[in-house]
Amino acid sequence: MSIGFTFTGRVKKPEALIAAAQKLADERYYGLYHREDGLSISLCPLDGRVYMTWKKESGLFGQWTVAGECVSTPAGPGLHKAAVEVLDSLGLKNLTVEDETEYYQHRDFDRMLREHFHPWLNTMVDVLTGQFGEDHSSVCMCWDIDSYMPEDVPGTVVTPVGRFSAKWMKETVEDQGIQALAERFFLWYHPGRRDALYDRQVALNLLWELCYFAPSSRHEEDAGINEDICKNLEMAAQLDPSLPLPRRAYEEICQLARRAPALPKGPELEEEFAPGYRKGLVTCPIGALRLTLPGSYRYEREQWKDGKGCDKWADISSHSPIWRVNGYRMGQGEAVFTPILKDDNDLTEHEIKGGAIRYGWREMDDKEWPYFQVRAEVITGPSLFVITATYLEAEERPGIVELMEKITVQTQDVEKQTIQAQP
Repeated sequence: MSIGFTFTGRVKKPEALIAAAQKLADERYYGLYHREDGLSISLCPLDGRVYMTWKKESGLFGQWTVAGECVSTPAGPGLHKAAVEVLDSLGLKNLTVEDETEYYQHRDFDRMLREHFHPWLNTMVDVLTGQFGEDHSSVCMCWDIDSYMPEDVPGTVVTPVGRFSAKWMKETVEDQGIQALAERFFLWYHPGRRDALYDRQVALNLLWELCYFAPSSRHEEDAGINEDICKNLEMAAQLDPSLPLPRRAYEEICQLARRAPALPKGPELEEEFAPGYRKGLVTCPIGALRLTLPGSYRYEREQWKDGKGCDKWADISSHSPIWRVNGYRMGQGEAVFTPILKDDNDLTEHEIKGGAIRYGWREMDDKEWPYFQVRAEVITGPSLFVITATYLEAEERPGIVELMEKITVQTQDVEKQTIQAQP
C-alpha cells in the first residue's frame, strides 16, 4: 500500500537524458546515479528517488523508450510534488504519466493532501490501532524489511522517523486532526525544497534509524551522521525558532562530536520515546539467521587473505566482543551440526523455531594476547551458520550467552508483522 506514479516517454539518446538529469541535480542539490540502462535521481532520504530505465526501439532510426516510477510514501507529499517537477525538467517526449493522486494533471498540492496523503495515513493508523492492542508486540510501518529490526516495545509502531505508541497515534488524530500526525510522520510534508520541518524530520530520521550514538572519532560514518544531525537541527532552528526540536538529543550528539552546541533557546520536542533505535538491541538479518546485538556495533564485511570472508560486528571504540558469522548451504539434504564444537566447555544444544542451535566456549591458546571465544552453530533446513564471539574478559561470557539465546531463524512460513509501503 503506497502512493506514487509511473511514467513512460521517449528520447533520441540516453546521453541527452543523463545530461538533463545532471543539470537538474546540480541546480537542486539532488543525487544522481546512472548505469548503462538507466538512472535514479535522489531527492531526499527514505528512498525519495525517481527511477528510470531505457531500451532501444527497433529499426535503424529507432529512439529510446524510457520507463520509470517514484514511490512517494513514506517520504511524503513534498517529494511527490518535487518528483513531478523532475519529469517536467527532463525533456521526455511522448510523456505519459500514471499518477494515482492526479497531481501531475491538476497541480493542486492541497487537494493532493486532502484526497490522498491524509487518507493514506489515516488508513494506516486505523489498521494499526484496530488490529494490534497495547500488549501486542511492536509493528513496523514503512520500515525496510531488509534492515535491522529495533527492539520490541509492546503496543508501539516502529517508523523511520521515530517510535510511537498506537494509542498516541490514534489520540493525536482524534484530538488534533490528521495534519498534526502527518507533520510528524512524513519526512517532506510541505511543498518546496527545504523548510524547518523538513530539516527537523531529516534529523529525526538520522537520530532514530542511522545514528549509533558513538563518538565521531570512532569512524568516519559516525562523524558524518553526527555532523548531519547537528547541521539539520541548527538550520531548522534558524528557519523557524518556534519549531519544537529534539534539543536534548542534539546536545548529546554535540558531546559525541566534540562540538559546541549552537542551538538558540526554543521549545523541546516532547515525545513518549527518546530518539535512537540503536541505543538498544537490534536484530540483524543474515540470510535466514536473525542475530540480536547491541545497536552500537558497526557491521562490515571482513575479507580474508584467501579471498573468503565473513560478516563482522563490533564496537571498535571499546574492547567489545567481536562477532563473526559465516553461512553455508548444503548441496543436498538438511544441514547437521559438525563435530567441531564437541570439546567446547558448557556445550549447549536445543531446538529453536525452524531449526536448532548448539554453542559452547573455549579459551584460546595465545601467549601474547590471551582471549576467549563463544562458538555456535545454527542449522535451519539446508543452511548452516557458524558464529564466533571473541572477547577478552571471562566476565563478558554471560552477556554473550544471553545474546546467543536470542538467536532465531526466519522461515518462509513465519508471519510478517510489518506494515510496509511497497509499489
